[in-house]
Formats: sequence, C-alpha cells, structure tokens
Amino acid sequence: MLRKKIQNIPTTLITGFLGVGKTSAILHLMSQKPTDEKWSVLVNEFGSIGIDGAIYKAKGIEVKEIPGGCMCCAAGVPLQVVVNRILTETKPQRLLIEPSGLGHPKRVLDTLQSQYFKEALSLQASICLLDPRNLFDERYTSHENFIDQIAIADILVANKSDLCDSDTLKHFDAYAAALRPNKQQIIKTQFGRLDTALLDYKPEIKRNAQFPHFHETGNTKTPTSETIERDGYHSEGWIFSQDDIFDFNKITSFFELFEKTRIKAILQTNQGWKVFNIQDKQKQTDTIAAAADSRLEIISYNQQKLNKEKLSLQLAHCLLSSPSRS
Repeated sequence: MLRKKIQNIPTTLITGFLGVGKTSAILHLMSQKPTDEKWSVLVNEFGSIGIDGAIYKAKGIEVKEIPGGCMCCAAGVPLQVVVNRILTETKPQRLLIEPSGLGHPKRVLDTLQSQYFKEALSLQASICLLDPRNLFDERYTSHENFIDQIAIADILVANKSDLCDSDTLKHFDAYAAALRPNKQQIIKTQFGRLDTALLDYKPEIKRNAQFPHFHETGNTKTPTSETIERDGYHSEGWIFSQDDIFDFNKITSFFELFEKTRIKAILQTNQGWKVFNIQDKQKQTDTIAAAADSRLEIISYNQQKLNKEKLSLQLAHCLLSSPSRS
C-alpha cells in the first residue's frame, strides 16, 4: 500500500516573551478546531520540566515537546527531527508551533522554510503576542529576543488588554503603528482569545531580525538536570509523583512569596488538579483533568538566583504527603 505524501500542512509560528499567554492562545485556537480536522502542537519550553506539554496532553491535544532550552539552537536539528516526527506519527492537517518565550524566531523560521520542509509545510503568517505593559519595562524592550519576536511577526497581538489602562493601550497603538514594515494585522485581545481566521493569513513580505545571530555564541546550555540559565534568566523545576497531593491554600501562599517571577505549575491539590499561571504577582488558576504527575517551574530574572534546596523544603511543607521528586 502506497503511503500518502505529506504536503502543504498549514503551519503557524506563535511567539511571545515569557508569560504573555501563548499557551492560552493556542488552547483557545484548539477549542475552535473543526471536529473533522486533526491539529497538532509543537511546544518548546525554557525549562526541562515541560509544564505546557502536560497541560496540552491533559486537554487531549496531540503534542510533541522539545524540553529545555531553545528549539532554534543546534542549527535547527532538534526542531527538524521533531517536526518530522509530528508529520509522520500524528499526520496533522494543521500544525501550531510554540517556541520558548526566550527562543529566537529567526532560526526557527529558517528551519521551517528550508528545502527539507519545502513541500511538507505551508508556512502561514507568524503571530507574536505581547503584554502592552512590558513596553514600559527595560527587561523586555532591551532584550534581543523580545525585539526580534516582534520584528519577525506578520501579526502582532496585544494580549491581556483587560489589565491595561488607557495610556498603556495608547502607547501600544503608537508603538505598533511605528513598526516597519507594517504588520498585516494589529489586534488587542484578552485571555489569548484569537480567531482561527488568523491561521489562514499568508506572509506577504520577508521580515528581518535585528539580532539574527543571537544564541549562536555559546550562551546556551543543554540541561542535565532541572536547572537552566540563559540570557539572564534562571529556572528551577520539580516533578512530583501522582501520589503527592498539595494543600491548595499552602501552595497558593507559597506562590505569593515571589515578585518579578514567572511560575507555571500543574499540581494535584486537595481541591483537585489545578493549573497555576503566575507572572509578576498576577495569578491565574484553573481546574484541569488529572495528569501523569505534578510539575512546577519557577523562572527568575537576573540577580534573583533561586535557592533550590530552600525552595524544595518550602514545597515539602505544602504537601499533604512526602514528595517524590524526579
């Protein structure tokens, strides 16, 4: 029996810095998927724990992961291998790719546009999400990845607009209008609510990165544990067994100790399985289906070096049973 050739799979790159809401946006897009179509997600996370992958799997979404670090590194080889696996194993009719918030989009696009995928993929307009409030924060506006995620994008989305005052939104409007070349679409939304019509836009022009060689000079590190450092960011992660149950109130109080920190977790608590999504003191908690295990990742910036031993003890005190960490 002849194997059907894989051709012209619509593929959309969805970028954005840490905590901007990429996963929420993809979940919303997937919720609008036609029932007779098969879509897959490729996700790459900064840490090695794989919180987003666990969330997608709990939602019943076909997902492949490149955990730890940046899918744009190593000359695109990890990305090429995993995309090939998705195409051959899951045979999707549409592919959504979510790079790490610290991932540089240029080399990802270069791989997707390479001769290797010329027939298999039909690259659609790329989408970049940003939080308009970050345009006032030099941690973001001076960061090469933040700058180039926006520069490379065909469609720019101001997510979390419900959390912005009118002056912040006016500043975003002026910022977006000044971008050259012009964006195909400039959108404001909240909770990652994107229309699937955006997935059918085609890139109209070639967009150039200002820092195309960022990440090529040895500032990456292949993780051998759950600790990762890159570009001024420091990550610690934990995996707990499904037998470990967290006290919901205690773990919530623990998360409140952190400032200027990114926290993602999928945890079994005495109030059920929960997803915690925290960015600089702003917390979102949702109920989710049971996962294979509980996972937690904390990402801090610059001088906020995390003390993993101390944090592990604090987490142990939040458990109703003794932790079994990976």
